[in-house]
Amino acid sequence: MKPTIAFAVLAALAPHAAAQQPAAKPHPADPATTVPAMKYESAFTGYRGFREEPLAPWRGVNDEAARAGGHIGIVGGAHGSHGAPKPAATPPAAKK
Repeated sequence: MKPTIAFAVLAALAPHAAAQQPAAKPHPADPATTVPAMKYESAFTGYRGFREEPLAPWRGVNDEAARAGGHIGIVGGAHGSHGAPKPAATPPAAKK
């Protein structure tokens, strides 16, 4: 935007900005000043108490971890190539 255009835009908007000044705030020490009502909400409003969760059978959990490829397979191979699939025993035939 060219400086002359920017100046013209600012000059055109200046009267509108001055007209939108917020109303004068009342003095805080004035006893006649009204304030909005306060609403108390406890920090524990959505709190759920501790509940003992049922334990999964350990054999089923171990079998699931084995199907996933161990603990590295569960986290998606985030630790290098440990969870990567093993290469094929024989290389594919080369195309001629």
